[in-house]
Amino acid sequence: MMNENQEKNKRIFARRKFRSGFIAGVFACLIAIFVATNTLGLGKLITKQKYEYYADMERKYGKYYKIIELIGDNPIADYKPEDINDDALKELVSSIGDPYAQYFTAEEYKEFSRRYKGTYIGIGVAVAMEEESVVVKYVFKNGPASKAEIMPGDIIVKIDGKQPKNVEDAANKLTGKAGTKVNVLIKRGEETFEVEMEREKFEQDSVVYHEYAGQKGIGYIHVMSFIDGTAKDFKNAVKELQKEGCKKFIIDFRDNGGGLTEEGVKLADYLLPSGKIMTDVQKGGKETVRTSNESSAGIRYVVLVNENTASAAEIVVAAIQDNKGATIIGTKTFGKGVTQSVTSFKDGSAVKMTMSKYLRPNGKSVDGVGITPDIKASGDEALDRAVRELK
Repeated sequence: MMNENQEKNKRIFARRKFRSGFIAGVFACLIAIFVATNTLGLGKLITKQKYEYYADMERKYGKYYKIIELIGDNPIADYKPEDINDDALKELVSSIGDPYAQYFTAEEYKEFSRRYKGTYIGIGVAVAMEEESVVVKYVFKNGPASKAEIMPGDIIVKIDGKQPKNVEDAANKLTGKAGTKVNVLIKRGEETFEVEMEREKFEQDSVVYHEYAGQKGIGYIHVMSFIDGTAKDFKNAVKELQKEGCKKFIIDFRDNGGGLTEEGVKLADYLLPSGKIMTDVQKGGKETVRTSNESSAGIRYVVLVNENTASAAEIVVAAIQDNKGATIIGTKTFGKGVTQSVTSFKDGSAVKMTMSKYLRPNGKSVDGVGITPDIKASGDEALDRAVRELK
């Protein structure tokens, strides 16, 4: 029988074992090829360049592999290399110093991908961070949240008994399989209450538009996020509003946390004539400059931003500001000047990591700095200023 101390030590070891286990798992096949090449005379099967690559891998990671191999041969060790699980991988990725890095299980990645394709399973809300609280900013019509009478401004305190760490954590907890239930603790003013909702599948709108109330000829377009098709939907919004007689536009990026960089670049290209949109800078200094072509929407517009305008939305706003496309109104933006890419694996799982930083057209970074609007205003005052700018 295992005594209490042994059980405790086992738990501690289980929490730490992922570091070496993960490295061994990733590189085991490479080292195996290297060993086979050295000992079995199979050098003719690979090029010299590949041989040197595997040799370098062995020099860097061979020690870790050997240690794991020895542990695997240990008759009294509780650990086996194949025991690496999703929790261990999540812990590893979250510990590398990249706040945007994330490991997804196969099921989580399926849901993550679905969100960026416009198909959504959840309760039907858009949320943002305000003073370390997750706040409902928009409620989709006829969704579970709408039926439960959740309102913009409500604070999400807990989801299934757990406090969400940030917007992405909240989104992950609220989404899931259609038909499953989720309990959400809501704070509205001084009142706190719990709501049980059933997750539903529905199409997610990233662009909402209408003629601005009481202002004939002014169109209002709220770009809520950047998912697959956002730029196309934005162009359609402009055309539909023009058919209704709108010649001036308020483009609202407030509480837009970003999304697909490519969609942001496409939208900026549509709004701007020939000019620089952004410069993508990878580790090592390699730069890729993204530009807009000569054609543009040719419309008069103003842009609204706030402290939750981030990432792909900031790419668009910075490009507009630096190319003097429109007046920016609101409060300083979030300041996320890095982009991520996702690598998927054969088992359906995936990892998201930061791969580059981006610079605005003037050569400066927005990371940790944000974008200072041309006119500072918030709430309804920002909308009033926007209307006055367009008069």
